[in-house]
Amino acid sequence: MNRGKPRAALVATAVAAAAATIAGWLLFATNTPPPSAPAPVSHVDTATRACLLTSTDTDTTGTWAAMRDMARTSATNVVVQRYRLPASANGPAYVNTLVQLRCSTIITTGDAARSAIAARLTAGRVPHVHFVVVADRPVPGATRMSPDAVSAASVARATTR
Repeated sequence: MNRGKPRAALVATAVAAAAATIAGWLLFATNTPPPSAPAPVSHVDTATRACLLTSTDTDTTGTWAAMRDMARTSATNVVVQRYRLPASANGPAYVNTLVQLRCSTIITTGDAARSAIAARLTAGRVPHVHFVVVADRPVPGATRMSPDAVSAASVARATTR
């Protein structure tokens, strides 16, 4: 029995199958549009991110409640987050962390948080980040909001600048 003929037939069949596969791939690959970027799974990455930085556990100004109301009633995607500045934290470094978390607006309440924003802004402006200080005294480079004027509407105006 000659083993060469079956082996040659097997090799020829494998070469023909590989050629057909490559030809089919080339035929369909040229007619298929390139893949597009996937749609966002959620609005979290595309939303405006408003972050509240407080230096106390109590919110006597009602800023957190106003931010939640604003996010709930907003026609656009707004994510609100709340952070408490630890007493032992380096204020400007903590603010830089919020910037790295992509907070587009950082709103502060409390003296320590206000000081952290003031120190960070002394080092220079941060592109694409808006700072709002809820206090009686302004901070250069930040928008001041009177504690008496805090509402969902005033927070929305400050957030969507």
